[in-house]
Amino acid sequence: MASGGRPDDVLDELEVQARWFGGEYGREFKGTEGERIEVVQFGHWNRGAGPDFTEAALRVNGELRRGSVEVDLDVRNWDRHGHASNPAFNGTVLHVFADLPASKRVFTRTEANGHVVQLLLPQYSGLHGPPDFLPEAFPGRCLAPLARMQVDEVESLLLAAAQYRLRRKGERLQVMSGATSAEQALFQALAEALGFRHNKTAMAVLAQRCPVRELLAMEAPLREARLFGAAGFLDASIGSMARTAEARDYLRELWDHWWRIRPDVETSPHRAIHWRHDGTRPLNHPQRRLGALVSLLGHWDDLREWWEKPVNNFPKVVNKWSKSLSHPYWNRHYSLASEATPKPFRLLGKDRLRDILGNVIFPGAIRVSPDRWDDYTRLGRVDSNQKLRRAVMRLFGSDRERQKLFTRYYHQQQGLLQIYEDFCLEDASDCRSCPFPEQLLQWKKVAQSDGFVPIGEGGLKNV
Repeated sequence: MASGGRPDDVLDELEVQARWFGGEYGREFKGTEGERIEVVQFGHWNRGAGPDFTEAALRVNGELRRGSVEVDLDVRNWDRHGHASNPAFNGTVLHVFADLPASKRVFTRTEANGHVVQLLLPQYSGLHGPPDFLPEAFPGRCLAPLARMQVDEVESLLLAAAQYRLRRKGERLQVMSGATSAEQALFQALAEALGFRHNKTAMAVLAQRCPVRELLAMEAPLREARLFGAAGFLDASIGSMARTAEARDYLRELWDHWWRIRPDVETSPHRAIHWRHDGTRPLNHPQRRLGALVSLLGHWDDLREWWEKPVNNFPKVVNKWSKSLSHPYWNRHYSLASEATPKPFRLLGKDRLRDILGNVIFPGAIRVSPDRWDDYTRLGRVDSNQKLRRAVMRLFGSDRERQKLFTRYYHQQQGLLQIYEDFCLEDASDCRSCPFPEQLLQWKKVAQSDGFVPIGEGGLKNV
């Protein structure tokens, strides 16, 4: 037995995490400072960067706390792995570990100087080796009533949730338009869609710091330098990182424009935009996404026309148009310092294009043309993400047939995400007090009597 009670048969950190998530250690513990800790819900296993488990709920000395849980082999790994200086860990409510030094007390503090409750795990239950597979989430109580619903009833539910979600996005764009302008709202929404999950906020900040009216008034090369410079991607040493003559030429052109406007545009270091590169595919590198935004600005009149006056069957029209988007550098590069790829890639792939349609174009179009709803429901699915996988597991469990049936289209995926946000993320009782299972019975009765049911202003909770 190692110091602090760590068993000798610990294999790796993944095993500890798996046993924690599987509930092998139990739900009630005593913290390192004598706190009474009860795990209400273990949350979701985070397969990306950041804390190990998110959306967890605990009671610490009777007080309900919601946030993330980090699991380490050694308490000192919190500092060793840089969590103490990473803002992504500021929402951590519990630090779980299997070992701690015998000679000194080690505290767990966040980048915001918050104190995190610590839990030294009890001895293992005797099982050896991690389970072969543990899902990111467990099925919820809604699994049973959903399984008893007919296909058209579930589809009606997802349609209503997607309709509400789309309307909310349209309202957000309208508010943004009123606060700035319709063009600026469109520009920021496009930037956010290109930023995807990891860099959505960073792209929004960049769009705010580089107003679209100012960009459109510039010559294309200066506009491009303004965006890359304001993003923090240009400095005097960037040229030395280029691996090809093509990259050096492109960077030299950007720098020749940037240094002239730099004193009026560049922010102080503590206000720099923070970009995430971890957990992203090479084609999703934030610099390449910015290259795509630059290209979209070159076709601004088309985008504005579709947003204000969408043409018939515009998903097909937009898809055909997107294939013509091109950039001499970004067609074959992942970043400012990368080597050229053997073959060119589209600046906007299928998923990003559908996200732009679903999150930007359709929310605005349907506000002025409600008949565009049918076009929206024909929009195909996008690749799954962590939140969607959790929603599917909570609602459909291991029923692969229903998982596939109700994620074929973009609106179905959006409906699932809305239900997950309205109920799963609002619940802190591990499903025991969630109202959704009971509301499904009411929904089934209404759907059977009235057919398609539009949802109320307050979302599904008002149905």
